Amino acid sequence: MPSDQSKSNRCRERSFLQKRRKYQKNIYISSNRSGEKNDIDIQAGALIDPLETPLNARVKCSQLEVSGGSMGHLLPFPCPFPIPMSIPISIAFSLLFLFLGAASPVLARSDDQTVCGSQEINEIADLRKLQHCTHVVGHVRLAYVDLDLDLDLTDVAGNYSLASLASNVTEISDYLMVYRCTGLISLQSIFPRLRIIRGQQLLFDQYSLVVYENRNLRELGLVELLRIQSGFIRVESNPLLCFVETVDWMYLMGNATRQHFSLKHNRPQSQCPLCRSLSADFEFIRNSSQRCWNVNTTQLRPQPLRLRDCPVACGQSGCDSAGKCCDHNCVTGCYSQNCSLCANYQGRMGCVNQCIASYEINRRKCIGHRECRDLGRIPLIRGYQCVEKCPGNQKEYLDAKGIIHCQVECNGDFHVKSAADLEVLQDCVTINGSLTIELTNIKEKIVDALENTLASVKEITGYLKVIHSAQLMALTFLQNLDAIRGDKLVENKYALYVVNNYHLEHIWPPNHLVIIQRGRLFFHLNPRLCYDKIQQLQGSLKSGENISVADVSPNSNGERVICGEAVRSLNPKVEDVNSTAVRIIMDYMDWDGMETLIGYSYHYKEAPVQNVTMYDGRHGCGHDNWLMDVVPNQSRRHVISGLKPYTQYAYFVKTLTRTEYHIQIDAYSKIAYFQTLPDRPSPVLRIYGSSEVSSQILLHWWPPSRPNGVIKNYFVTAEKHNVTKEVKDKNYANVELEIAKDSDCECVGLLPYYSGPQPDDEDYYNKEQITYEDALPNLIYVSRYHDYRRKEFEKVIDYEHLLTRKKTEAPTRPPTTTPAPTNATLDKEREAAINYENYRLTTEQKQRDLQDLDQNKYHIRHALPKCQDLHASVVQQVEEKCVVEEPLSGYELKGNQHFYCLSQLEPETHYRITIRACVEGVVNGCSTPAEAVIKTASLQLERFIKGV
Repeated sequence: MPSDQSKSNRCRERSFLQKRRKYQKNIYISSNRSGEKNDIDIQAGALIDPLETPLNARVKCSQLEVSGGSMGHLLPFPCPFPIPMSIPISIAFSLLFLFLGAASPVLARSDDQTVCGSQEINEIADLRKLQHCTHVVGHVRLAYVDLDLDLDLTDVAGNYSLASLASNVTEISDYLMVYRCTGLISLQSIFPRLRIIRGQQLLFDQYSLVVYENRNLRELGLVELLRIQSGFIRVESNPLLCFVETVDWMYLMGNATRQHFSLKHNRPQSQCPLCRSLSADFEFIRNSSQRCWNVNTTQLRPQPLRLRDCPVACGQSGCDSAGKCCDHNCVTGCYSQNCSLCANYQGRMGCVNQCIASYEINRRKCIGHRECRDLGRIPLIRGYQCVEKCPGNQKEYLDAKGIIHCQVECNGDFHVKSAADLEVLQDCVTINGSLTIELTNIKEKIVDALENTLASVKEITGYLKVIHSAQLMALTFLQNLDAIRGDKLVENKYALYVVNNYHLEHIWPPNHLVIIQRGRLFFHLNPRLCYDKIQQLQGSLKSGENISVADVSPNSNGERVICGEAVRSLNPKVEDVNSTAVRIIMDYMDWDGMETLIGYSYHYKEAPVQNVTMYDGRHGCGHDNWLMDVVPNQSRRHVISGLKPYTQYAYFVKTLTRTEYHIQIDAYSKIAYFQTLPDRPSPVLRIYGSSEVSSQILLHWWPPSRPNGVIKNYFVTAEKHNVTKEVKDKNYANVELEIAKDSDCECVGLLPYYSGPQPDDEDYYNKEQITYEDALPNLIYVSRYHDYRRKEFEKVIDYEHLLTRKKTEAPTRPPTTTPAPTNATLDKEREAAINYENYRLTTEQKQRDLQDLDQNKYHIRHALPKCQDLHASVVQQVEEKCVVEEPLSGYELKGNQHFYCLSQLEPETHYRITIRACVEGVVNGCSTPAEAVIKTASLQLERFIKGV
């Protein structure tokens, strides 16, 4: 029999239902994002009927939504406390309206978009900087912020609380970093409306979201976040942080194959609650999801119109009802036209990847020239940006119509000692002054910065001075320089002043003439710059004055290299190549060359495009992208090993020679190219799997870090896996990830930075001198017993003694007429000529044999071909020198597909997943399998999610 108390409750419920009809017209109850039936969402302006709330439900403060603005965007409110239904309903809603009244003015949405720059948050007061900011053009860094654990406490001044400091930020163009913030419970209290992190500029050039070492953080709470367009994600070392594994990071990433996420050393998932697990009265809430930011808030994951039966090229972006792929550049919809949130830039006709024939504003939108002017901004031609004020080295000026423009002004004398000094010269066309280059940091990789910054310079009104810069091998970074006017001169004489540059070998680019309108040249102490190259600048002097020896010394310039006609040309060729090595062969060196030849030096670098010159990017001290092999022998073959498969390289060769006063020979080759062959790829970098349906597993994977060719196919296999009791005891309610281990060795490539001697080396500036001095003692020998004593000088005692000395008779002169050659003389000369020719041929053959010595030493291995017999035995394979092609099993997918849905699986079962990547054109060119063990969802969990 029901008790009197239960009857009373039923009567009270009927009374509530009758009263509810009186308020029905004023009540608006919105459906929540996940379609829950028993959770109540309340919109601003609605009258709340407490009788509408079921007794076993909780008011969903964490998803309290307020509509505002023309878009009607739904704003989530942070809930400072749960409202259990055990307390009187009137008190609960009084507390609710008290919180709503305090919070709603802060989060009211406006159509106006406020843009602000990068924000550094180091104390609570700094949070107010974000209150009136909707778009952060830059980054946001929260570091060492001390927040009181009691969210209602005010600061020292007592004029605000943490809840009142929630920001209106919806977009961050660069990155978000949260580091060592104490007292911070959830980021929802600070970023309740953040929708996208673009990652245009990354933290440490890698990360777009970093949450690291926050000891009180319990949840991320970025409830509105839809996209992290670029950059890695790192959420680590937060000891109390839950709901990290429950976020669908694959959905958030804009380019999953290039982005990675690291989730380590947070609170174990087994010690965290499940998504939508318990309500305030400790009852399970139905219609929940496996993806959430906290107990109450499901992750927003707008889905396309269709995911099934779409073209493979659509990927996870899906397609519309007509089968047209959705544009992944639109975050909130399927079509880029009229998209409310674009991943990169919003153009006139829709979302675009970059601004073309338009101007970029706030790093998120493309507008036209007139629209930029209407906004009161200045359109920049360089970079096509719409800015509020001119950049650092540009100044405003008014044209005849009174319109503001930006003009680059480079006035004054500029002294470049490091890369930081180049910023003021960016975009300079005319330097109204002088330029001095004196590079002080030997290890700094500054040559590329010089090429990027000074490429636009066309005129220097003063002088150009290059001194004490061992890093420079050429002045080709001034590739567009046309004139040095010489309005100001060094010592009132010199317009081009180049002194003490140890590795300088070249001046201007080929066929480039720089006019020196006033002043002279001064070149000294450039030991590797040939004198004849300086003489070629004679035509640059507008004055017509000849270059004097006092200004350009033939002794201190080029004394350490061989110049002029003594420089010969080499003709290297690629004789053989495989995936990791190449064999280069030279033409035979002639007799004169072999007299001084010590060996060869081979220079090579990666070159995706065949536009490399010998001096582009070259660093005199070896800190560039060029690698070098020095070979101190006279063999004309050499094997360069340790190369990357399926990569194009540029290379050139020069000789190492000893120099004597009567023999000076050196040789260089031109730039040539070769490409290595493809090879087996490294394993798939990582596997990520999830199961929200009991019969399916959705897989994502990252391509190999070393593809070593064109990935043609992926092969995916799945089989039941017997697990130990220890594994069975793990919590598989959410996704259990097993990262694929790369079983292949991590090949350590040569670093160009360390390919040459270092500044601490004794012979740092003498790269080739080391080899030269080691080989020289073997060619020169002087006897220690050589008699250097002078003969005793014969003195004359007196005049008579002088007369007694015998006069040396002068030798008889041969007759002036040459006698006619006799037959014997002719035969003797003919025999001598034949003997000399035989001696020359014999010597040359010995020299050629010396250059072809140990040919087997330079053999490179190749992969075995495929056997014709598919079932060839091991003995047959050895005899025929072939290999049997291994059979491949599993689901075959195209090389540009990095996801797959496994279906028809058994519920609550562990599956061992393997994925192999295969390269086109290589026999047995598939990687070793990458493995992961993933468990399918149970039927109970699936029904629980569906609310059945």
